Amino acid sequence: MKKLVLTTVCALSMAGAAFAQGTLVWTSFNANFIGQTNTSPSALFGGSGTGGVSGNTLGGGLGANNSTLYYYELLYNTSFNGSQVAVPNAAQLFGGSWLDVGLTATNGANPNGRINPANNEVTTAPTPSTWNNGTTNNIILVGWSADLGTSWLSVSNILAAAALGNLNPLIAQVGTSAAYFGESATGYLNPGPTGSPGPTVFSTSVNANGLPINGSSGNMEMYLIPVPEPTSLALAGLGGLSLLLFRRQRK
Repeated sequence: MKKLVLTTVCALSMAGAAFAQGTLVWTSFNANFIGQTNTSPSALFGGSGTGGVSGNTLGGGLGANNSTLYYYELLYNTSFNGSQVAVPNAAQLFGGSWLDVGLTATNGANPNGRINPANNEVTTAPTPSTWNNGTTNNIILVGWSADLGTSWLSVSNILAAAALGNLNPLIAQVGTSAAYFGESATGYLNPGPTGSPGPTVFSTSVNANGLPINGSSGNMEMYLIPVPEPTSLALAGLGGLSLLLFRRQRK
């Protein structure tokens, strides 16, 4: 009897573990879905986010204080409400509710603007306790210029501070070079069970697993993050001190 109970428990544990691990297909970036920079200041960081000059991201650069290398990361959010959510604002995106799937991509050298996955074609979805097969979560792709960093963990910390008006970490990271950041449209997916190909992250329409990010047409715009030159900040600081001194003298 004890052996039967133990066998049953083990079988249920293995079944539960298999059920918990979902898979996603990460290689289906359509040729028309490309990354572009936009010279309009990003709305996430106080800009208008409209207009500007767009251009395909040029591949093959090293990203050392130049903006020729770009990184992309798939994020997920566990607050699925039954329909597509709006693209998150800075407070939502950097507030801790959007989590890293662990799927990374970069811009390729040829052709310009194409996004190329940098890791496995079929991957195990992250954190099985929060994203099991059978659980639908929101998804979004974020992208940034390599001057900001190579991992979403470090870059999100820098951008979170910048969104709150603390530009010092951002300036220390990129100096006076241009920095870009952008978001794709959102989608939502239920990952496939272990051993199956899983649903594609990028597709054209709703399917049995949910709504993939529309990777069949359009561009992912990465808008300019306004970074004042350190000298400008120094002059602003001197100006503030001068005003304080003038006020004291008047008193």
